[in-house]
Amino acid sequence: MKMNEEVIFTDQLLHHRCVGSQIEKTRDTWEKQCSWFVNAQNSFYNRYAEIYAECLDKYGNDNFEYYARRNRLREDFLIYTETEIERRRRDSEISMEHMKNCRASRTTNGEYGRVNL
Repeated sequence: MKMNEEVIFTDQLLHHRCVGSQIEKTRDTWEKQCSWFVNAQNSFYNRYAEIYAECLDKYGNDNFEYYARRNRLREDFLIYTETEIERRRRDSEISMEHMKNCRASRTTNGEYGRVNL
């Protein structure tokens, strides 16, 4: 005799059949009504850099930088603003000459990073 957990009732079969048919209906509805959205979204995302460049030209540097800071735009979209150009220029001019004569201090055992136990 089968245990009670192994018995499948008619209600369970009907429920599984109903769920299976609902999944197919949902998939068909999505393909008919919503499948265009993925391609449209991708094309809009590809145009973001172009749109932000147009906004920078149209509204000027100060307004665009205010908008960019307020909405936390990615750095990819800020490369043509005056502040970003100035920051990159400063970063490229940083000199490390002051570190030329620096040396690490001597250790008691002559090896750096080793701890004697």
